[in-house]
Amino acid sequence: MAKNLFARYIWELTTIYRVGRITLKELNERWQNCYLYDGKDIPRRTFDYHRKEIEMLFNLNIICDKHDNTYRVEDDDDYRNGELRQWLVNSVAVSSIVREAEDLGSRIALEHIPSSEPFLPNIIQALRENKVISFVYQSFDRDTPTQHTLMPYALKLFRQRWYIVGKPLDDERTLIFATDRISTLAIEEKTFKYPKDFDINEYYSDSFGIIIEEGVPCEHIVIKVASPQVKYLRSLPLHSSQRETVTTPEHSIFEYDLKPTYDFEQELLSHREDFEVLQPESLRNRMKAIVQNMYKRYCADAS
Repeated sequence: MAKNLFARYIWELTTIYRVGRITLKELNERWQNCYLYDGKDIPRRTFDYHRKEIEMLFNLNIICDKHDNTYRVEDDDDYRNGELRQWLVNSVAVSSIVREAEDLGSRIALEHIPSSEPFLPNIIQALRENKVISFVYQSFDRDTPTQHTLMPYALKLFRQRWYIVGKPLDDERTLIFATDRISTLAIEEKTFKYPKDFDINEYYSDSFGIIIEEGVPCEHIVIKVASPQVKYLRSLPLHSSQRETVTTPEHSIFEYDLKPTYDFEQELLSHREDFEVLQPESLRNRMKAIVQNMYKRYCADAS
C-alpha cells in the first residue's frame, strides 16, 4: 500500500481540483471506481492526514467549508501564477487520468518523449547545491561524443525535451544541452556562485523556443494568418507577446515582439501557406528565399 500512497495523494488532489467542491462521501464514491481502490473507504482521519501530506508536497491546501462539509483546493493566486507548480500538478493530473484508463490501452495513442529521467535528479541536485557537473554529450552535428564541464544555471522544457542551460568553467558563453543526448553525468565537488541577475524565464522572454542566437535582435513581427488557423493560434499562442490586431472573416493579423530565430522560422514554415510574414522585411525576405529554394528543389526534375 505504501508504494501507492503518492499516487493516492495525486488522485485525491486532482479529483478535488477538477470537481471544485466535494464531500468526503462523494469522494469515496469516486474512490470506489478508481484504479487504486483497495476495497476500503477513506476514513476522515486518514483523509486529514493525506491533506497535510499534500500541502507539504505541493504547497496546496485542501480546506473544508464547515457550513456544508465540502472540501476544495484553496484559491491560490500564487498557484495560478506559479508556472512550475501548475505544470507539476497538471502533469500528474493527466498521468492519473491516463493511468485510470489503462484498460483502454489499445484506444489511447501516446506520443514518444525522449527520456531524460536518469539524469534529471542529479541535475536538479546540482542546481540546488550550485555544484559543477561533468558529462559526455552526443551532439547531432558531431560524429563523436564530447566531454563538458558546466556550471548549471537552469532547466528548460521545450517540445517534450529537457534542456540544461549553463556556462562552462573556462568560457563566458551561455550554452544549452539537451539532456536526452547525455550518456554519463557526474556531480563534481566544485561549487560556483549562481548569478543573482540570471532568470531563465527572462533569458528566454524574447525567444520562441530553445535557440538563443547571439546578435539576433528582438523585432516587431507581423503575420497574416488565414482563417482556418486563427482559432488554433488563439487557443495556443506562439509566444507570450502575441496580439491579434486585425480580424476579418478571411484572415487575422497577429503581432509579436521576439527574436526571429531558426526555430521560429521552422514554426512559421510548418503552417505552410496559411501564414504570411508581413513585417519585418528582413524576415519576409528570408522566408521568401526559403520558399524559392524549396521550389527549386522540388521542381528540379521538371526542368
